[in-house]
Amino acid sequence: MTGRLAINGGTPVRTAPWPAWPRSGAAERRALTEVLESGRWGLGGAAVPELEARFAALHGARYAVACCNGTMALQAALVAVGVQPGDQVVTSSYSFVATAHAVRSLGAVPAFVDVEPGTHNLDPKRIEDAITARTTAILPVHIGGRPADMDRVNKIAARRGLRVVEDAAQAWLAGWRSCPVGTLGDAGAFSFQSSKNLTAGEGGMVLADDEALYRRAWSWHDCGRDPGGSPHEHAAAGLNLRMTEFQAALLLGGLERLPAEQAIRRQAMDALTAGLDEVDGVKTPDPDERITAHGCHIFMVRLDESRLAADPHGRCGKGWIIEALRAEGIPAHPGYATPLGKGLPVCERLCRTTIWIKHEVLLAGAAEMQDVVEAFAKVLAAARSGSRTPAGQPTR
Repeated sequence: MTGRLAINGGTPVRTAPWPAWPRSGAAERRALTEVLESGRWGLGGAAVPELEARFAALHGARYAVACCNGTMALQAALVAVGVQPGDQVVTSSYSFVATAHAVRSLGAVPAFVDVEPGTHNLDPKRIEDAITARTTAILPVHIGGRPADMDRVNKIAARRGLRVVEDAAQAWLAGWRSCPVGTLGDAGAFSFQSSKNLTAGEGGMVLADDEALYRRAWSWHDCGRDPGGSPHEHAAAGLNLRMTEFQAALLLGGLERLPAEQAIRRQAMDALTAGLDEVDGVKTPDPDERITAHGCHIFMVRLDESRLAADPHGRCGKGWIIEALRAEGIPAHPGYATPLGKGLPVCERLCRTTIWIKHEVLLAGAAEMQDVVEAFAKVLAAARSGSRTPAGQPTR
């Protein structure tokens, strides 16, 4: 790769815009208008039940509970499986802080486990070392939309008598051995926050197959009421975590496009993997044939520190590399800055070396990923040489 870096005044690899997010169209306008004119914007509307039924069917689940946001969906799922104050929940150290907040909001304690370097997911080999007499559940995170190793998670849970709640906040339509995530444990929780592949600005969903578990989640999300019971009877403690009809209307519109959009993103991820595998200084995610569908929220690559010249502070220069990629027209993202827990060397290294390419870039399609590959090759050539410009090109 030749040519002066754009960060030093050269010509950028890409000047064309990437797809805007979020998207909306006639389906959203129609659904929102129907809710507006119905006069039922909350309780008693038709959009939330329709969304629950369609989302459950799309993921092969018997039951769904629509919530106001993803964090509260995760909280409701934990309540449903019986997590109580003082309990311990084993979970991943590489995740958004909401994973930990949902546990702590119930008075329970998250036990953070290190992750696998090639997947960014909870390392099953480390789970049992974190289990104590207080542990009641395992909370794997399908980070970026990549399913965690649910074979080993479920095997450990069955052997130790623990419940499994999947944090599928980034994993719509992802599959493990052709089974949709969110249905592989006892319960699963999804998010529809602004950045997500399916969004209403905020929103969440709990999926479950067990009726008793579903009823506990539903009761918790609706002020302790029973499904189908009197609105003035509250059989248990609960909160108001209900989704509005307007949120559901937006999601119903997005749901119509989701399968086709995910197919585009998956093709783009395949193209990125193939292209970046040929670039010196970067590592793509480890392949796994058990993953039959990726949620395609984030494509995560790792900088190979052994191949990159250190910056003046002895680091691989991730911050500079991201700045240089952005100058080339690639909206690279640094990802999580620190692990959720302490003393987790793999997660610490990943936080130091991981770069995200997010789903709206993937929506441009497979052919457009060549620009991403070209920009990485151009920037990493400079990072390998230590000159911060490609060999033979002067800095400005």
